[in-house]
Amino acid sequence: MQSLDFLLTFPSAQRALLAGVAVALVCSLLSVFVVLKRMAFIGQGVSHAGYGAAGTAFFLGLLDTDWRYDLVVFAFCIATALIIGVATRRRKVEADTAIGVLLVAGMAWGLFATNLSSALQRPGGPWYWPWYAQNLAMTGRQPNAEVVLFGAILNISPQQTWLAVLVSLAVIATIIVFFKRLLFFAFDEPTSQVYGVRTGFVHHLLLTLLAIVVVLTMKVAGVLLVSAMTVIPGATALLLSRRLGLVVALSCAIGVLGVVGGLMVSLELGFTGPSPCIVGVLAAMFAGAAVAARVRGG
Repeated sequence: MQSLDFLLTFPSAQRALLAGVAVALVCSLLSVFVVLKRMAFIGQGVSHAGYGAAGTAFFLGLLDTDWRYDLVVFAFCIATALIIGVATRRRKVEADTAIGVLLVAGMAWGLFATNLSSALQRPGGPWYWPWYAQNLAMTGRQPNAEVVLFGAILNISPQQTWLAVLVSLAVIATIIVFFKRLLFFAFDEPTSQVYGVRTGFVHHLLLTLLAIVVVLTMKVAGVLLVSAMTVIPGATALLLSRRLGLVVALSCAIGVLGVVGGLMVSLELGFTGPSPCIVGVLAAMFAGAAVAARVRGG
């Protein structure tokens, strides 16, 4: 196939494939816990906060090719996840309320920060600030909202590729170390606490890992579609089996197939933005698993 030759031949496609597979593996592994613990909406909230992070980075004069941009996004998403964790653990605010507030606030702040940056750079405007325009902002440059919202994996740089691989390996290693505690916590939090699991620590660890994965996945699927990468593989695997080892293996396989299949479909169709195709392939596998589970169940 032409798309497979392209993926294996061209450097940009090779980087996309490497980063995509790395992110798919870590997302798929984490998605099992996300689905079991019913944290899908938290992932949605953290991912949408990423738009606020992107707006903040642009306000500071950073584009997504700068490593400091990734640092700002990372810090913003981690902070959002921990705020959700603290608010919900103390029962001061219901989880869906906290997530809903932070979700819309993050999106609104991202748009506001971008517009404010443009206003501060506009000569003759009421908000024009010469020092900002000359020393901090990217005069004449605008953030690519489509990249933030839908990702740009085919434009990923070599540095970003290796960063995605290394961070994915670090997250996978962390999950392996805490696997039993994470699993016990996800299945039955009250009982796990009785058996000595530090549920508060595990809760915040899971949120932190989720935030890290969201930042990684934004390059692949963008803010709007990132939750699909952290939910669909685990949900699909749980439809196909209830054996834990098989569920984890299936989830990882589904995530990788979704990314590779989505890249190939987008290249065959001539699309420059493969994230909708990636999500489409994942959604098709979920639909097939749902049908198979229904037929098997009679």
